[in-house]
Amino acid sequence: MDGKIVYSEGFGFADLEERVPVWPTTKFRIGSISKPLTATALMQLVEAGKLDLDAPVQEYVPSFPAKGAIITVRELAGHLGGIRHYRDDEMEIQRHYDNVLEGWKIFENDPLVAPPGTKFSYSSYGYNLLSAVIQSASGEPFLTYMQEHVFPPMGLVHTAADQNTEITEQRSRFYELAKDGHAENAPYVDNSYKWAGGGFLPLLRIWCGSTPPCSIRDF
Repeated sequence: MDGKIVYSEGFGFADLEERVPVWPTTKFRIGSISKPLTATALMQLVEAGKLDLDAPVQEYVPSFPAKGAIITVRELAGHLGGIRHYRDDEMEIQRHYDNVLEGWKIFENDPLVAPPGTKFSYSSYGYNLLSAVIQSASGEPFLTYMQEHVFPPMGLVHTAADQNTEITEQRSRFYELAKDGHAENAPYVDNSYKWAGGGFLPLLRIWCGSTPPCSIRDF
């Protein structure tokens, strides 16, 4: 109450094989909840006068191929840019990409799913392209910008990219349900091709003050 934690608990197992319980400090992937964090970076740069939402994406990422129609930064952020989403087994890519500019080579030559601004079409890849825009406008690597300018002001002191090669204290193992309903290990995925759209790993808690609503916080 009044901003203080009165109850904190974890439930289930963070590692089924080793029977490691979920603690209040266990870290889980947040998937597409990464997108609002990326959008925060975008609007910071808009407020700083470093980015124009209605500019063509090529103004910040000139190497992205022209698609026969202008795609604005605003359209990308609103899933109106016509950039496609994952297909086939692309949610399980295992290759590591050292830079966000490499990640969008997966889809850069594909046709648009609709003319920009005409149809809402959910796209994690659109946010991957947005991370390249943020990187260009800020003059900093995307992950560096997020770690230094977005997470600290929001109090997200434990949030970071889900880097497979790093030793991340209290990171959970990941599972999925088989067709018969039993849990099995999730396939290995390297999230470096989708940081902005689904690659962050925070410690999340549901926090309630003296009055609703509750909110998600990272301590």
